[in-house]
Amino acid sequence: MTGRIQEITRAAIATEGHVVCHATIDTPAPAICAGFARHPVGAARSLALRMVRASAVVLQLVTPPTSQTGARRA
Repeated sequence: MTGRIQEITRAAIATEGHVVCHATIDTPAPAICAGFARHPVGAARSLALRMVRASAVVLQLVTPPTSQTGARRA
């Protein structure tokens, strides 16, 4: 990871947050970035992902919209 992605990931880890999937921004169902969910430190530190592991919330996998479905892509 380099540049902006690394900055975003570090900030999310520092605040126990997560990274929103860029393909789901401005859609009815913004999602956690799959890459961040697989990040070994990110997944361990993210409050949302810890809640999933504790079965306090349910993880629902989504397929990000594409330009063919009319969603805005970053």
